[in-house]
Amino acid sequence: MKLIIVRHGETVENKTEITQGQNHGKLSDLGLKQAEKLANYLRGEKIDLAYCSDLGRCKESISPLLRIIKIKVNYTPLLRERGKGIFEGKPRKELIDWSKDNLGKVPEGGESREDVDIRAKIFLDKNMKNWKNKTVLIMTHGQTKLSLLNCLLVINIENQKFIEEMAPNASISIVEIDKDKNLFISKLHYTKHLGELNES
Repeated sequence: MKLIIVRHGETVENKTEITQGQNHGKLSDLGLKQAEKLANYLRGEKIDLAYCSDLGRCKESISPLLRIIKIKVNYTPLLRERGKGIFEGKPRKELIDWSKDNLGKVPEGGESREDVDIRAKIFLDKNMKNWKNKTVLIMTHGQTKLSLLNCLLVINIENQKFIEEMAPNASISIVEIDKDKNLFISKLHYTKHLGELNES
């Protein structure tokens, strides 16, 4: 089993530091180029199944690949980004400042990290039984990508900040699981497929 876990391309909101959460967002010019590079790279994978967050920025990011390969995509809210509640659509600095004064609290209408972990576990428990000997593409978001990796690999809390900071837009992580259920990472937040876009 091979799981290809991808973060969406850069959005206008990423670029302008607007909190997105579960707003749809829209890919920036750079994000659109990243999505094309991503598609060209993934065309070499024999993808059997694809799952994608139902938010617009993920749908936009997977779209170029779907023009190259014909595969049904399962869109699901389980792969959505962590909800940021009342701060969605507002400058990211407002959420950062609020969080400093409200350590450990969740914004009204938002989700905790544990909530996203639970969603990721539900997604994996629901679907992994159907993935034996398959290559599966999962198009998702930064925090959700971290939660999926955490569920699969039982990452120590000390390593979570490092992994989260190392997950740029359109990056690829690949987790492989052998017949004895041993897991290993063959790529972690890989971005070489983006070429010169990495320098943008």
